[in-house]
Amino acid sequence: MFDIQLLEKKYSTFRQEGFDEKWLNYDGLLRYFSTKNTEKEQIGTSFLGNSIYKLSFGTGEKRILIWSQMHGNESSGTRAMFDVINFFEQNSEITQNILSQLTIDFIPMLNPDGANVNTRRNAIGIDINRDFLAKESTEIHILLKQVEKGNYITLFNLHDQRTIFNVGTTEEPATLSFLAPSYNLEEDVNDVREKTMGIIQAINTDLQKVIPGKVGRYTSEFYPMSTGDNFTKMGYPCVLFEAGHYPNDYQRNETRKYNALAIISGLFSVATQNEFAFDDYLSIPQNGQRFLDVILHNVQIQNGDKSSHVDLGIYFEDIYNNKSNKVEQIAKIIEIGDLRKFVGHLELDANNQIYKAENSFYPTLNQIATFEVGSIKLINGQIIN
Repeated sequence: MFDIQLLEKKYSTFRQEGFDEKWLNYDGLLRYFSTKNTEKEQIGTSFLGNSIYKLSFGTGEKRILIWSQMHGNESSGTRAMFDVINFFEQNSEITQNILSQLTIDFIPMLNPDGANVNTRRNAIGIDINRDFLAKESTEIHILLKQVEKGNYITLFNLHDQRTIFNVGTTEEPATLSFLAPSYNLEEDVNDVREKTMGIIQAINTDLQKVIPGKVGRYTSEFYPMSTGDNFTKMGYPCVLFEAGHYPNDYQRNETRKYNALAIISGLFSVATQNEFAFDDYLSIPQNGQRFLDVILHNVQIQNGDKSSHVDLGIYFEDIYNNKSNKVEQIAKIIEIGDLRKFVGHLELDANNQIYKAENSFYPTLNQIATFEVGSIKLINGQIIN
């Protein structure tokens, strides 16, 4: 019996310590390997020569491939993998059910070059997730070769999504979102998508018991060059995981926890079921885009005798600093005006105080935030308390 609420209570017993920061680079992956006795296989190298590894678990006839960080700045899936691997080491009934029925291959960090500088793309600027047709990235060949020889019945594709997403029309953040990718422009449903939808429906049923209202459905728009859509077209059920925001969790450790639980839930479903009900898949609310990281309400912009009152919308962007070899969270102004349709993860009232900046008396879009309004102050994208 799979009890996700009990699993959540026991999460601390299989959580991999030492990986609490959202940024996970190649050295971090090697550091993880140094703490484990898990056997790994090198299946290729990145454009810059960093090794790409596969880890295998289980003895079952059903084979599953799970990969993460094909976008280098999306680490929640990799860190959740670490937790799932620790869970496999516990001799529980759930573990036995999964590992006796499944053989699971993990590819953590498909894009180590991008991970090193916290970018979505690989070393030469290719989005690996949009390179299925051109096949110009070194890394997509490694993934395709593994899929072609793996005889897999299901694929799990682990991603992160931005903090902007909410669930449906609610003010709940989309902590996790899922997608059964389309295989054509019409977004038709065949038996491959039905199985993918069924797996997602099973995961959602479990997740609603621990993060009710915080699970969304990603848009099913067909992307002709993407991996998930093309794997579906090839006949592989491919579950897209999108790890998002949990309140006050910008390092995504709560998100990582629920991502790990979702992976285990999905594996248990595939291990123990041959048929999947998918009739409630479309009832999972589709993601909206209502969130901003910070909304600063009632800011007065003044120039002589002219003035306007606006709201400022701020988004946090994680930017790699090559001098310090660190990733810094930088605040940027991305919306100005009447922002009543948006919701802020943090909302502040400027109380009609005047906007002041060193070189300008008014804000501009996409600028790194350096200004003050009353007691609220930001310097070089950092909020000053």
